[in-house]
Amino acid sequence: MIANTERTDALLPDEPHIERISQALWAREPVGSAALLVGAGFSRNATPVRKSVGSMPGWNDIYLTMVDQLYPAPPIGRDEAASPGSGHAPHRDWLLKQVGATSAYLRVAEEFEAQFGRDALDKLILRHVPDRQFVPGKLHQMLVQLPWADIMTTNWDTLLERAADRAEERVYDVLRTVEEIPEARAPRIIKLHGSFPAHRPFVFTEEDFRTYPIRSGAFVNLAQQLAMENTLVLLGFSGDDPNFLFWSGWVRDRLGPKAPLIYLVGVLGLSAPKRKMLESRRIQPIDLAQLPPFESWPASRRMEHAHQWFLERMREAEPYPAQRWPRPPAGFVPPLAFVTPRLDPRAPLPDPETTGHGPAVETLRRLVPQWRQNRSVFPGWIVPPLDTSELLWGRIDRSIYDIIRGLRAVEEDERLEALFELNWQLETALAPLILTVDDIIVELLDAMVGRYDDLDAGQAAHFRALVAAIIRHAREENDAVLFTRWADWLDTKIDDQDGVTFDRLTYERILWHRAELDVDKLDELVTAWEIRGDSFSLLRKAGLLADLGRDSAAADLSAQALNLIRAQTLRGSQDIAAWSRESFALLFRSSVLFGELGRWAETKAVRDRFDLRQDQLQSRGCPGKRDFFRLIDRLAQAIPPVREPIERTQKFDPGTFNVTHHLSGVDPRIQRLIAYQALRFQEETGLPVRIGNTGVTSQILSEAARWLMDVAPTRAIDAFLRAASSLSSKPFDKILTRSAVARMNAAEADRLIDRLIRLIDAARARIAARAPEAGFWRDRLKSTVEIASRVILRAPARAPQLLKICLSLYADTRFTRKMALGNELRHLARRSIEAASASDRDAMVLALFQSAIPPNVGDYASDAADVVAGLSRDYATMATNSEWREVVTQTVGSLTDPSTRSAASSRINWLLDANLLDEDDRRLLGDALWAPAHMDGRLPGDTVFYPSSFLLLPRPAHVDVGAAVSAALLTRAPLTDNVVAEGALAYAYGQKEFQLDEDGLLGEIARLHAFVADHAPPPEHPDILGDDRTDIVVHSSEMAASLAQRAEHRPSAIEPIRKLFALDRHPLRIEPALSILVRMGMLEKAEAAQRLRELLADRSTIGSELLGGFIGNVVDGQGCEPTFEAAMWSEIAQAITVRRPAPLARLLRFTAHVMREDAGRIPARLDEMLSVGLALILDETKTESPARHLEYDPSLVRYFGAVLVTAMAQRHRGDPNVQSAWSDAIDTDSLPDTRRARDKALEGVLGITAPGEGAGE
Repeated sequence: MIANTERTDALLPDEPHIERISQALWAREPVGSAALLVGAGFSRNATPVRKSVGSMPGWNDIYLTMVDQLYPAPPIGRDEAASPGSGHAPHRDWLLKQVGATSAYLRVAEEFEAQFGRDALDKLILRHVPDRQFVPGKLHQMLVQLPWADIMTTNWDTLLERAADRAEERVYDVLRTVEEIPEARAPRIIKLHGSFPAHRPFVFTEEDFRTYPIRSGAFVNLAQQLAMENTLVLLGFSGDDPNFLFWSGWVRDRLGPKAPLIYLVGVLGLSAPKRKMLESRRIQPIDLAQLPPFESWPASRRMEHAHQWFLERMREAEPYPAQRWPRPPAGFVPPLAFVTPRLDPRAPLPDPETTGHGPAVETLRRLVPQWRQNRSVFPGWIVPPLDTSELLWGRIDRSIYDIIRGLRAVEEDERLEALFELNWQLETALAPLILTVDDIIVELLDAMVGRYDDLDAGQAAHFRALVAAIIRHAREENDAVLFTRWADWLDTKIDDQDGVTFDRLTYERILWHRAELDVDKLDELVTAWEIRGDSFSLLRKAGLLADLGRDSAAADLSAQALNLIRAQTLRGSQDIAAWSRESFALLFRSSVLFGELGRWAETKAVRDRFDLRQDQLQSRGCPGKRDFFRLIDRLAQAIPPVREPIERTQKFDPGTFNVTHHLSGVDPRIQRLIAYQALRFQEETGLPVRIGNTGVTSQILSEAARWLMDVAPTRAIDAFLRAASSLSSKPFDKILTRSAVARMNAAEADRLIDRLIRLIDAARARIAARAPEAGFWRDRLKSTVEIASRVILRAPARAPQLLKICLSLYADTRFTRKMALGNELRHLARRSIEAASASDRDAMVLALFQSAIPPNVGDYASDAADVVAGLSRDYATMATNSEWREVVTQTVGSLTDPSTRSAASSRINWLLDANLLDEDDRRLLGDALWAPAHMDGRLPGDTVFYPSSFLLLPRPAHVDVGAAVSAALLTRAPLTDNVVAEGALAYAYGQKEFQLDEDGLLGEIARLHAFVADHAPPPEHPDILGDDRTDIVVHSSEMAASLAQRAEHRPSAIEPIRKLFALDRHPLRIEPALSILVRMGMLEKAEAAQRLRELLADRSTIGSELLGGFIGNVVDGQGCEPTFEAAMWSEIAQAITVRRPAPLARLLRFTAHVMREDAGRIPARLDEMLSVGLALILDETKTESPARHLEYDPSLVRYFGAVLVTAMAQRHRGDPNVQSAWSDAIDTDSLPDTRRARDKALEGVLGITAPGEGAGE
């Protein structure tokens, strides 16, 4: 700051003592170690409520009044000799000459009390010190805002108390009597001599002072204690003030030679002898009358200005609050009038002034000194508060283009220093180098490494720091070559004294192997790590132990780290570095205690105490816990859309827009900075992903992965890999999506498969060894297999290898249970085959079926998952070799074993569809299915088949399967929700092989009519865990549609069907039967078209399922009435064109089927609409970057879009340009989905299934 020319910061001779007082005043928080004793002279700075009141009276004013009343002057004009009391005139004159003499003040007060009584003396004081006629002045406000340890005063007025009531930063207790001493807490205003209006006696007389140490010895003791514990400052006293003389004497008398130095501050005007006398009594005068500008001030205001100078000098000495870093010091309110603020060497520098138009080099050269100074005064946070990190990044980001140009323009040595300082700022901002100057640093290191030995010590340290930064950068970007080169180089340059660099390099190597999922090496390095530098590295090591499942060791080490951090904390100082470390250690320890199941109640008190301590640390500028949860909240929010180079926003008036051009370019990674910062936050704090039974940073890592997946997939995958073992399935589907996998670089996907295989091997070994942390590794194995099952779609050449691993795990009974690893193994098997090339696929499918059929040993948790379950029938093989013959034989044979019968029947279903059973096999299958030992009533039991399915399956010649199925289904018993929701009846009614005679048909219509007519309305608040309304509505509606189709040529059933559909109540819906009802004349074509239109707009699950029923009846039924069919296709084409989300995939599939089987049913006039819809779908569903706004499944819709466009091309329908664009996209899609769709469409396979269909999940 620049001082006004009218101000002064000139030093007075007593400046060293002023400096000592200011240092004591600001020595600690919230109050300093300087105490104040305020005398009557300071009250003259009060402000009168009216100008006529004048100024606050002093000792002299009261003294003269007492003399006048004790020894009145003769009336004017009367002979003095003739006046009463004229004999006292000489004494009166003598007393008047004693103004300022201590003994005279007290003696006259004593005489006044003797003459008129104590009450008269008190009233005189009250009358001549008109407390309520004055209010505290600005100097009173300035005084109470300073952090005095305590303020004592001999004044009777209440100016200080009233000023304290308005103090914004201090809260004072007021102490008026010795009885209040135990209750009052510092800082206090201590009224030593009584207080207006009623706290008496007002200490004034000679006797009052003589007996004071006896009557008020507690106050004297208190003052002595304050003098011993603090620097005692006296303000508002003259050298002759009786209060000053008595109190300084009492302190000196009691403490003797041990009495500390007392400072007397004021306009003293002391002579040399008097000054020497005071100094001999250990009283150090600070005479403000010696201030250079003192004589230039108006005489009437010199004392006021001198007091203001002193208070401003105290205020100006306020140290920079370290928790404010990196903001410059705050200004003074009100502004300082007489003191020029000094530049605080402990404070950061403000941002340099830049015009934005000067040379980039000059901008850089203005910034580097600021960076250097700010680094030198950094408070030492282990991780800065989140607001601070964001502020630092904002400063850098504003000037980054000038910084980069400036760096390239300066010489190497200057660039080295600038990059060192810039990198330090970036690391403190938790910002990765990839966003700014990683390439410039690498270039500089390459250029200067050859002359490293010639660098001076400072330059060499800067060089090593940049090497460490590049090592971290290489790890973050998975650059093995760069990492190894510089890590090996730095390893040779670390001496025994540089423990910090040793720990950093060790930590980086450990993090590298953790990212590589090299568990064995990771375990070795963590175990061997002996901390040499910052004790906080103990906490990082504890976090690594937790990441290895070694929770007990992690817990012990975290407790050791917390104790050591607390032991190393500097007492009595603002040790932000230690407090910051303590905050994260407490967070770690709280997580440890919270993760101990069964001990929550026992540890609650400790955790609550930790929380209280965290509140204290946050108030001191170390908000570690708050920032931890702020990161979680920030990352849980919606990801901001990527900013476009040109943005158009609607203005208020129609047809008007604002257009914004981002001339500096748009880096989407910077818009995701919070995610990068979250990853750095986790690394620096060392907080584990989980410990015990609680997740710690798992949510931070998984959400950061979600933010980065579309802009930095490698970083995202690394973060997700670490968090995955603590996550449920939902984050997998939210983060590791099909499009996220598609965006992965093929080489990176291949490398990731290698890493995942390493982790699978390590986890299996630890589980097999029955290590204490086996449960942890079982969770890791589960998540790793699931991740591998997804990534394999981007690394098809590795599919056979992963399937082999899958089958190896499947062969181990510890992993096949559904609640263990069974479901994940099914995913891995199915997706490996989906990803595999055609040349590999047949052998892989065979290997899958050669795996053992799992036994059913109990409930869901214990039940084993069949690795074959859910395999698409698209992969059916035409092979009939001996190996397949053996598979068929073994599978049929497994039907006779109760423990494997259910799973074997599922495999038989697939083998039948693949036509792999010959006549002998079918005969044996029939015998096995209908074996008496496995019958459930009249039908085979313990299979996956619906009852009516047995009409299509092989059976012994003696079995009347029709009668058996009818007996099982046509029970005539009233229908129930459970029976309908099961779906067996709906399936049977739709099978042509299931025969119903007229009586049977009428009976089933009546049963369904009664069920619907008597059914309760849908519940307003259904059971969310057992809500089967969808199944009941869909199946009852499909049953009605199938019965209507059977009744179409049965005159006796027409009216019952009409009455059934006339019910129009829950759970019956007519949509699946629209085409049938139109054909039967029960529904107008226009109404049917309107119903279809509403169904296509229905986004509910029920609506989608009902549409499936409608499509099934159109495909499998007897055709549509021509007018309704034309209307139907118009509605379908429009729904495809506008991409209605709920029905889109079904409509594409249905349209492709009809286009391939009977293209003439689809009017050619709709080809253009269909082509437009397909073009939009192609653009919206790019495999790597589907549009964000999509409400439909882009992978599924793209799959069936490929089927439809292929079918249209085969029939020479539609726009050739659209088909060509689709063809190119199919050839280049990073995932195999659309190529498989095209291949199956070209093969004419009717039962096309989409990616993942048939999984049974």
